[in-house]
Amino acid sequence: MRIRSLRLKEFKRFSDLTVQGIPDTARLVVLVGPNGSGKTSLFEGLNYYASGQARRQHYKRAYHWKSMFEAEDNWHALHRKLQVEFVEEQPNDIEGWKKAFYFRTAYRHEGEFTSSAITRLGDPLDDNRRPPHLMAVETRVSDNYQRLVGNAVSALFDYASERTNTEIRTNLIGDLRDAMGRVFGDLLLQGTGRPTEDGTFLFEKGLSTGFNYANLSGGEKAAFDLLLDFTAKRPYFDNTVFCIDEPELHMHTRLQGRLLDEMYRLLPEQCQLWIATHSMGMMRRAMDLHREQPGAVVFLDFDGHDFDRTAVLEPATVDRRTWKRVFAVALDDLGELVAPESVVFCEGRRESPGGRDATFDADVYRTIFGGSYPYTDFVPLGGAGEVLKDALLVGRIFERLFSGIRVWSLIDRDDRSEVEIRRLAREGTRVLLRRDIESYLWDEEVVHLLAEASGRPEMTASLIAAKNDLLAELSDYGKPRDDVKAISGPLYNRVKRDLGLTQCGNTAEEFCRVTLAPLVMPETHVYRELEVAIFGPAATEVE
Repeated sequence: MRIRSLRLKEFKRFSDLTVQGIPDTARLVVLVGPNGSGKTSLFEGLNYYASGQARRQHYKRAYHWKSMFEAEDNWHALHRKLQVEFVEEQPNDIEGWKKAFYFRTAYRHEGEFTSSAITRLGDPLDDNRRPPHLMAVETRVSDNYQRLVGNAVSALFDYASERTNTEIRTNLIGDLRDAMGRVFGDLLLQGTGRPTEDGTFLFEKGLSTGFNYANLSGGEKAAFDLLLDFTAKRPYFDNTVFCIDEPELHMHTRLQGRLLDEMYRLLPEQCQLWIATHSMGMMRRAMDLHREQPGAVVFLDFDGHDFDRTAVLEPATVDRRTWKRVFAVALDDLGELVAPESVVFCEGRRESPGGRDATFDADVYRTIFGGSYPYTDFVPLGGAGEVLKDALLVGRIFERLFSGIRVWSLIDRDDRSEVEIRRLAREGTRVLLRRDIESYLWDEEVVHLLAEASGRPEMTASLIAAKNDLLAELSDYGKPRDDVKAISGPLYNRVKRDLGLTQCGNTAEEFCRVTLAPLVMPETHVYRELEVAIFGPAATEVE
């Protein structure tokens, strides 16, 4: 099962929340935001909805309703206020609803356990130990131990099968053993010990064998619990929305991303994984997966919404600004110190009263490339001369402060010759292939996209003709015929008038920033040309 949208009314902290726009291809949904922003409340809504559909009502009037004064002593009244739309056809019977959702709360802990008998457990779909709500403490490790042992005994006495003990063991714990190895390196599941004689999970750790489950650290137990649960339950929950609240509990930041990798890898094909997290490691790895598999990973940002009013959440655009915001949640005041992987020093005058905004170029580059290059930031240093003079010094400071960071400079072409451009490339400075950034923003392809978006595609030809007429007039004023920046003002006025545009930017500069820049998308030719100029091989690399 995969969720496409949902709505929660008068539930927990939400007056009327709609979550929409989740792509059908999404396999991982990441809920981010500070403590108390509503992430667990959303899981609680899904849990209440799923329990009602499966006829397992866990109704608490004071707990589930948003307002005690409006609460009804009737679970049906609240259930009717919850809606979930799936990508697939929703289940049509109780058995289907039993497997539609699977929840793990943030209160997971089983410090130790031992087994003195082999116990036959029932169907996991009828498990009456599922958490009734997301505040419940749950223990699953010992149950999964018994399930694993029971499956081993059944396989051993399956006389129709010719599998050896080694094959049975590999089939039961092979995936789990490999996953633990990838997360921790030196911690491998060895087996179940003797289930009728103080049985428990045993591990290989470093040079030790028979390392008791009770001796694992809190982080090791937390990761093992989730991975064990995934491997034990996925044969039964194979068409399911898995919801895990704070999967990173007790784990070191470096290991959190590895744990997410393994849960994502173990996720059955027809399933969807939802996690609520504050973890820097989880969020960083989720962003990497988003970049590697577009459409498979989405982020729902709960920060900054007033849930006392009607609110709509849609997947956040994953760009540099999103990256900084979600990391600020994990790091609080240290969020601003998180360094990007790459820094491009560009033009942008520090002080220009009445002229171009100091951050114009950087803002445009961030808008265009924020989605494709979320770990790259653009930093204005001034005019071209200041970029050439200061970039080397500032770049060295960045490289000393942040290990592994890449820095380079970018300036407009203006009237520079090919010889000059190659010399600058050898010195670590990239040069745009056109005169300036406006030459890209007012490209004929972008003008056509603007006319289409405005519902006036037939105006494309006349607008391009107007642009060419304005450029032709530049020679009368002694200016270059390709200086698009010089005609931006009158061209902006013409376009706004002919297309009937309003609230699209009050100046030519703002129009370029907020209306034209978002149209330069990865599928356009102008985007690819600009991308090569900034991120492609430098001239010295292709000589």
